[in-house]
Amino acid sequence: MKMIMKGRDLESLLYMGKIKSAHVEYCDESKKRAKVVAETVDGDIVETECIDTRAAGKISVVIKHYLRMGIKILQDININSAKNVDTEEGGEL
Repeated sequence: MKMIMKGRDLESLLYMGKIKSAHVEYCDESKKRAKVVAETVDGDIVETECIDTRAAGKISVVIKHYLRMGIKILQDININSAKNVDTEEGGEL
């Protein structure tokens, strides 16, 4: 089963190191709309909705460049020292 998501959500998966590969599939014969299809490291298939071909190409290029550079995880998951600065009184960050 394919999971459909927004392009920004697909890029978020990339930044968390969950995307293994990606490619673009056209949605119509005129090639004006396309979707990005990606395989996760878990073997699941995720894809964007049908969007303009130019937008799908940009998302695909971003994914392919990060994968080519070998970046595994961009976001640090260690949040032991996280604070909510809106509710904390005084102190330094």
